[in-house]
Amino acid sequence: MKHLLPVLTVGACLMTTPLAAEPIVPTPVEAQAVAFMQQDEAWFIAHLKGPREVSEGHALDPRLQYVLENVTRPAATPAVKAQMRAVYATEAGRNATRAALDRYWATRTAPVEGVLASDRSIPTRGGDLPVRIFVPAALQGVKSAPVLVYYHGGGFMFGSLDAFDPSLRALARDLKMIVVAPGYRLAPEHPYPAAHQDAEDAWTWVAAHAKEFGGDMKRLSLGGDSAGGTLALSVALKQKKAAVRPTGLLLYYPGVDRVNSYPSMTELGSGYGLDADNLEYLAAQVYPAGTTPPAEDASPMQADLKGLPATVIVTAGFDPLKDSQRAFTDKLSGAGVMVKRLHYPSLIHAFLQTTAYVPEAQKAQTESATLFTQARK
Repeated sequence: MKHLLPVLTVGACLMTTPLAAEPIVPTPVEAQAVAFMQQDEAWFIAHLKGPREVSEGHALDPRLQYVLENVTRPAATPAVKAQMRAVYATEAGRNATRAALDRYWATRTAPVEGVLASDRSIPTRGGDLPVRIFVPAALQGVKSAPVLVYYHGGGFMFGSLDAFDPSLRALARDLKMIVVAPGYRLAPEHPYPAAHQDAEDAWTWVAAHAKEFGGDMKRLSLGGDSAGGTLALSVALKQKKAAVRPTGLLLYYPGVDRVNSYPSMTELGSGYGLDADNLEYLAAQVYPAGTTPPAEDASPMQADLKGLPATVIVTAGFDPLKDSQRAFTDKLSGAGVMVKRLHYPSLIHAFLQTTAYVPEAQKAQTESATLFTQARK
């Protein structure tokens, strides 16, 4: 990182003036779709196409099962997947899909009031990087607040600050922390190591400039969901001996192991929103043939975990990655890391983007924030 320090030293000069950021506003059709999903649970139970689905003795949330039956699975046939991958093969197709997913994820996440968000641009090895800073009402005007640097999910190919804006506002509100969310370059236009470099450079910038937006350099934490959780771990593993190290890790259903196979992937790797073949497709876009990323970047399970900060991992019962996350929690504990895992048996991968209509997802979001606050003390 020595070559980067001169760039970051002048970051305050290069950084653009903060601009107010507003969340995506649902269209009437999008609002109507969410209102439909907010019906009483009993309605969904009565209208399921099949019996309640169960994993490890726990039933899937009926609203989520309804969406899987009527939206997700019909769009996940081999023929449809082949069509979509043909779309992804073109720049126009990828951009259109990303824009559609941004709206879908944002409008299915519960809206949040009382959080001020602003956009900035910071210098990195890959060029100027967008960063969105979320300050809850309780911290506005505070000069030394704790900071969470948080990376969004999306399989390294999808996702944006707009898509995850509502969930980031919720994190800032519930954690009572300033949340700094960097964007990062996406595959296949920018394969490995682009996203990982962006993630590390953003952390380095925050560590140097936190005071400029009211942050406390001694209370910087890392977090992320799904692919963003992988990025957070990558950055944390590289900072273990740095002058400024993260004081905590908050990980929602992170990708942690690309080497080993697990029973939950066999059980849940088709039909639950994160299909095994789609994961293989995404991995091929991020890590092209011949790419050999180190464990800390692609498969943290194989990395040396000693020295990581206090960690909270949040997992879901119908996530095919749950067994790998459970094993990773055990390895963290064995490495002497203070770690807590919150498990929500009725939820699926990416449940933070269902908080507008799944009460258990809202509960998970609130409880994980409370636990992380305690873990950091």
